[in-house]
Amino acid sequence: MEKNVIIGAIPWPVAVATAIWFGVMAYKAGKNAVLWAIGGGVLALVVTTVVMGLGQAVSIPFTSGEEAMFRVKITALAVFIVFCLGWLFTGSLHPHLLAPWKWNQPTSKTSPMETGGALPVKPPAAPLKQ
Repeated sequence: MEKNVIIGAIPWPVAVATAIWFGVMAYKAGKNAVLWAIGGGVLALVVTTVVMGLGQAVSIPFTSGEEAMFRVKITALAVFIVFCLGWLFTGSLHPHLLAPWKWNQPTSKTSPMETGGALPVKPPAAPLKQ
């Protein structure tokens, strides 16, 4: 059986770190931290394994000297992709970052429906004295 030197144990620490990241964010947002942690761990494990596997397929013709540096590069790429996807998928856990893209909510407590559909009337301005 062939030893997998490119992938190795790298996906597991990335998955654990991502699970902790997702769990902490969910806990702070008042969501189900265990469910988010499991989802984050699985996401990181799958994405890291796929990226590292594709990296291994690309690195087959490389020499052993180049393989070590390529392993570092592909690991950094996998961590970056996990970070980007994690940031995207946890958008509901950090809504303050999405605030600029949300519609402005009216500050008034009364809606036009409560006032019979009529808008408030401004009193007439006082006439100018000469």
